[in-house]
Amino acid sequence: MHAVALRYFREVARQGSIRRAASVLNVAASAVNRQILKLEDELGAAMFDRLPGRLRLTVAGEMLLHHVELALNDFERVRGEIDGLRGVKTGHVSIAAVDSLLVDWLPRALDGFRADFPAVTYSVYAAAPADIGGQIAAGDVDFGITFVSRLPPGLELAAAIAAPLGVVMPARHPLARRKEIRFDEALAYPILAQQGPLPPTIDVDPDFAAFRDTVEARLTSNSIHMLKHAISHDMGIAFFTRFGFLREIADGEIVWRPFASARINTLRLGLVVPTSRALPFAASAFADRLATALRALEAAG
Repeated sequence: MHAVALRYFREVARQGSIRRAASVLNVAASAVNRQILKLEDELGAAMFDRLPGRLRLTVAGEMLLHHVELALNDFERVRGEIDGLRGVKTGHVSIAAVDSLLVDWLPRALDGFRADFPAVTYSVYAAAPADIGGQIAAGDVDFGITFVSRLPPGLELAAAIAAPLGVVMPARHPLARRKEIRFDEALAYPILAQQGPLPPTIDVDPDFAAFRDTVEARLTSNSIHMLKHAISHDMGIAFFTRFGFLREIADGEIVWRPFASARINTLRLGLVVPTSRALPFAASAFADRLATALRALEAAG
């Protein structure tokens, strides 16, 4: 069976919809549907139950999806190795990361890698910290960067760096003069909050969890870009790692200060890779590059 048909099938299984899969794949929905019908005809079984508003894998579809994940991963790995022998650097890399890394650090790292691997394509997803390990284990992405916690079987840390949550504010803010900030001091100012779950490792500091429960945010958003602009316009302070604000901190526009809490300062970000499967050539090379970049980021302070 042709690799294109398998890729189309995998995306339909992930999206639960031919239309959404076609949008992700950037092809016509009719082309995706045609490949699915050909697959079902060749295998002599339905791969999906056609339910109102969605498609659900049949038992046969579940069996095929397991095979497809293994086959496509092996195909990409072998293709990358063959390309490497030819001196050609191609392939596809899929990554999931906490959204603060997607603002500045990861795009710059990707741009540097692109200079050496110009033919590689990428899929980069923002994901909740608690979801990233499962996405890697399931083969939905090659690897990910998330807050370090207990990893599922089949995963390991390739690199990890200190990533405490602290206070992000304009450089002219009164708290910017402090070396560290107590929780009660932060409550004296308008607070901007990011919508969504906190990192699963946040329970290492029950004092911070209790503090967060008392916060009444002036502005709540699921967009770090929105919150960054709100901070720059002096609408309030927010609680993040420094990694989503590297350029603004370097330019002196924004200041990051740690909390006066030893436990919140033990949080770490890690590059998580699978051990149950070999990464394709390009993904393995990019993971190695990111591991080095993470260590350099920590060394630079």
